[in-house]
Amino acid sequence: MQILAALLLLSFIFHIVLDINSFKNKLNEIIQGQEEEIYLSFDLTSSEKIDEIINGGQDSIKRQSELFEFIKQNPSFKTYTADTGFSMWLSDSNLDSSFAEHPQWDPNAYFLLKIDQNFLNVFKLKCVKGRIFSADDFKDMGSEIPILLGYDFQRYYDLDDTIRDDEGHSYRVVGFLGKSSFYLDPGQGDTIFWLDKAFIIPLQPDKFGDDTTYYESTINRTFIITDDKENLQAIQEKSNELNLYTYEYRSFTEQLQDILEANRSKIMTIGFMMTIILIFGIIGLISNLIQFITTHTKEFAIHLLCGGQIKSITQRILIQTFLIILIADIIVIIIHKFSPVTLLTVISSLVIGLIVIIYPIVMLSKTQINNILRRSQ
Repeated sequence: MQILAALLLLSFIFHIVLDINSFKNKLNEIIQGQEEEIYLSFDLTSSEKIDEIINGGQDSIKRQSELFEFIKQNPSFKTYTADTGFSMWLSDSNLDSSFAEHPQWDPNAYFLLKIDQNFLNVFKLKCVKGRIFSADDFKDMGSEIPILLGYDFQRYYDLDDTIRDDEGHSYRVVGFLGKSSFYLDPGQGDTIFWLDKAFIIPLQPDKFGDDTTYYESTINRTFIITDDKENLQAIQEKSNELNLYTYEYRSFTEQLQDILEANRSKIMTIGFMMTIILIFGIIGLISNLIQFITTHTKEFAIHLLCGGQIKSITQRILIQTFLIILIADIIVIIIHKFSPVTLLTVISSLVIGLIVIIYPIVMLSKTQINNILRRSQ
């Protein structure tokens, strides 16, 4: 049990390390070569103030629309919007459960990403079939909304298919994204949002209507690209002027450092627990093997006197050790499937097994069996 617990903890460490490295690499793809920093906003507005804004009616909508236009049209910086605050609800769908965001709780809710045109450039989205969004797609051009589907949807939909959601909206499929297209939001941790099973629609502010939550969600999910932090203050001043939100801005680089520090602390905590458990587990296994050798010394001597080989005795020791390792590895495979995490854990378990058997095999080679054999000659 101790070896199993240690290997499970070790697999979680590998999982964290591989995830954060993958996240760093993807983030570098986005910010590499850019002189400007990308900033995300954290809404510090009190819940009472947010309720006031949401329930503010037409006046609130007008003020939020003005703030949104100030941010999007400001010549001092660039922006892109990526809103994941809503889901695509499809009750009448033949999609399998792996496409749902939370199959156990909401089997009809699917990942929906609303984007503006600049998002396409920042994350370099491309289609393997059909086309990417055009400038006109971000305008209210009629009853049907153009939609991009993730790579995996090609089994279920074709170009120009119409999709109707539970709210009565109609979408026309214009393209399928390339495999492993992705989106990052450091504000939501080190998660890479793979878009292979995502619905992506263009942000169309003309369709917001009288729903103030659309403006709140869109403004909060708009990212600022600038090399001058003073521009961020200008946004806050405009928001204060309109009696709206209070923001704190952090760059992707700053947020990444926080994520790295949080994961470093997590790894150290798990690593400390794993080390203690692993030490006791290795000591326990070695002690059991020593006891096994001591108890069966005479049996081993008779075996050798009758023409047996030391190899068969060594095999018995190996089987006892690696059977325990194998059971632990099987459980790791069940949890992590066949993945780099599993491969690294299995390799580590083999190393642990080798460490365990070194002393018992050395002891076996120096045990009284050799003396018994000499006396018998």
